[in-house]
Amino acid sequence: MPEAERRLAAIMFTDIAGYTSLSQRNETLALQLLEEHRSLLRPFFPRHAGKEIKTIGDGFLVEFASALEAVRCAFEMQRSLHERNAMNPPGRKVTLRIGIHLGDVVHNQDDVYGDAVNIASRIEPLADPGGICLTEQVYDHVRNKLKFPIVSAGRREVKNVEAPLEVYKVVLPWEERASSLGSEDFDERRIAVLPFANISPDPNDEYFADGMTEELISAISKIPELTVISRTSVMKYKGGGRSIQEIRPELKVGTMLEGGQRTTIENCRMSLRFNRT
Repeated sequence: MPEAERRLAAIMFTDIAGYTSLSQRNETLALQLLEEHRSLLRPFFPRHAGKEIKTIGDGFLVEFASALEAVRCAFEMQRSLHERNAMNPPGRKVTLRIGIHLGDVVHNQDDVYGDAVNIASRIEPLADPGGICLTEQVYDHVRNKLKFPIVSAGRREVKNVEAPLEVYKVVLPWEERASSLGSEDFDERRIAVLPFANISPDPNDEYFADGMTEELISAISKIPELTVISRTSVMKYKGGGRSIQEIRPELKVGTMLEGGQRTTIENCRMSLRFNRT
């Protein structure tokens, strides 16, 4: 049996936002879009010296020797999908999340393993639909080397990773244009508390996250100077699938709160992030 090989690599995970829901509604269409997105994106990997390790569900696991090339590849993938989506009706749009981490991986035959793979898979869901999320290790390698900005998304707790991770978001040019053309100055005193994410190892702790969302909405509603959106109106955004840029004009709010909770035997930790107009 060949000995496993260890080396430094940039690992990319992708996932189609809302694919599970689409599969339940229209399995035939979901499979068509899955194959179309694979055919569209696969040519980008070798152009940036990337190696497709495997597909996992509706996503890719891709390895790159360079963090810079991994981010450039992710940018080209999102640009290609953005252009494709502009020519398709809403029901045929494909919106991708991409997460990239840099770290040691272990090669065994045609697969890769290790913490770097696990962390990349955990930060991918933190990306906005249509967005790219990077760890601090990737950011340190690519900062000031790209033509598009990268901004901090704060420290985030993720499942099965002990310490919170500093994560970054790539600001894509078409997002900036959409923001400048379609933005409205909503009142910052009008607030939406998005459903808290359960980042505990135990999925049964989901009710803690829902309870914290409801308690925070209730507390803010008691402040006369503020207007908070009702729980009923925000719960439809539970589970992600919609970006802040999409949700804000729908709710007409100037301030949005995102959060997560992690429960262990010893304690319960809550994280909050503010997004203002």
